[in-house]
Amino acid sequence: MSCSFAWAQDQIIPEDSTEFRDFLILQKEVQGLSYRFYLLEKSISDSLAADSVYLFSKTDSGFISNSFSDFGMIQDLEKPLVEDSLNFRLDFVVFSQSVDQTAVREYLANLVRNGDYQVKFEEIKSSEDLVSLASRSPYSPFLKYKLKFVADYKLFGVTVVIVFFFVVALTMIVYMLIMKARKTKRENLQKEYDQLIVDPLTSLLFEKELDEIHDMEMQEIYQYFPQSYLGKPLYRDVLIDRIIGLNKKMKGEFKDKLKVLYKRLGLDKISAESLKNKNWDRVTEGLVQINEMDLVEALPEVKKHANSSNFHIRSQAVATLLNLSEKVDLAFLRDQTFPLSTWQQMSYLRIIKFVGQQKDLKLEILFDSANKSIRIFGYKLVRMLGRIDLIEVLSKKAMHVEEDEKIEILETYSVLGAHMEAEFVNQCLNSGSPNLVIAAAKAAGVIGNEESASILMGLLRKEVSFSEKLIYLRSLNELDKAEFEAFTQLNPDAQILEIRAHLLDPLLQHV
Repeated sequence: MSCSFAWAQDQIIPEDSTEFRDFLILQKEVQGLSYRFYLLEKSISDSLAADSVYLFSKTDSGFISNSFSDFGMIQDLEKPLVEDSLNFRLDFVVFSQSVDQTAVREYLANLVRNGDYQVKFEEIKSSEDLVSLASRSPYSPFLKYKLKFVADYKLFGVTVVIVFFFVVALTMIVYMLIMKARKTKRENLQKEYDQLIVDPLTSLLFEKELDEIHDMEMQEIYQYFPQSYLGKPLYRDVLIDRIIGLNKKMKGEFKDKLKVLYKRLGLDKISAESLKNKNWDRVTEGLVQINEMDLVEALPEVKKHANSSNFHIRSQAVATLLNLSEKVDLAFLRDQTFPLSTWQQMSYLRIIKFVGQQKDLKLEILFDSANKSIRIFGYKLVRMLGRIDLIEVLSKKAMHVEEDEKIEILETYSVLGAHMEAEFVNQCLNSGSPNLVIAAAKAAGVIGNEESASILMGLLRKEVSFSEKLIYLRSLNELDKAEFEAFTQLNPDAQILEIRAHLLDPLLQHV
């Protein structure tokens, strides 16, 4: 059955060269099959040699053309060659390899047999004349995309992005130019207002006494500072900055004159009003102004900012309250929920040291704060201010606080020389917590007792680091020199002997 089918397939493809040629013309194109013209001539005309269709190339025995895949063009391509009476033959090519007619027939038969090619037996012609068909269908323009530019989505999208970029860039440039012009104008006005303020302000301070400034009529004040200018926010800002700047440099009666003048000009109301501003920098500026000009009437509003979420506002509000409050109960500091930074502690300590000489500070209120950083700051204040009277209060709380608080209390006891708290030191030495034991060992050298010396020697008999041995031996030496000598003189530990030599060397006493 398969043999008869193969035989039938072979019969479809003509064996005669002429019929085979006509068969190929009918097929038009066959995949992988092409043809070319081979001229058995020694020379050809220049026009034919230069023809871009054939692209003839010279060989040893003649000329060979470019390959063609459309067999329907054979007759048109042969016509010029026949007219020039050239001796030529048709050369078949299968996948760039020159083959004879037999090989081409086998190749076509395989394609047909495998179903890779459908043989055409007649030329398919249009059932109607295309010209007649077109005349029956009147032309109507395709109006869906009148603009080709809009029809190309990618080009249109890219153009929109580019235009948007240029619009944004132009807007930014214009905005920056406007802002720069405004800034320049503002700076020029500030310089102009500053020149208008300096001379009248200086004259007023040196020409008028404090009582005279206090009793001046507003019309007289307007002679120094025109009312038309006082109504301008920028002028008032420059005036405030100038008065605040002078207040920081001046002393005595001049400061009092500036504070009275500040209120007479109504600038105190502007400072108080700035506390309600939404911008944190304006609120901070207002707090600084209130602090510098001693505006105690604004303290209720200042107190609202003592626990602000903004670090700068909170810090300045607490500093202002510490500085201006008549009775500093420190409750506003106790109730803070945010941890104190090192910078805040230094700032508050400076103020508390100053006001502590004039006001009675209830430092013990800080020990009851829910904020651990506030409690630790309170212990530091006891040490920094030398408040020995608060040692008893600390003693009641010392055993019930966290480890880092105990370390701070131990340092406070050590600095203040609280020998009555030796029992607390011994309890910390036996706590087993490395950090707490080291802090207690340092304090034991100052306020320890005989039990402390025994505990220190017990710690030295354990496996401890070199740095810990140095701390324990230093404290033991300061606490009881006899025990130190007895413990270290015949000790077999080489490190202890090295530390002993170090501690007893007067040149290395503070090293």
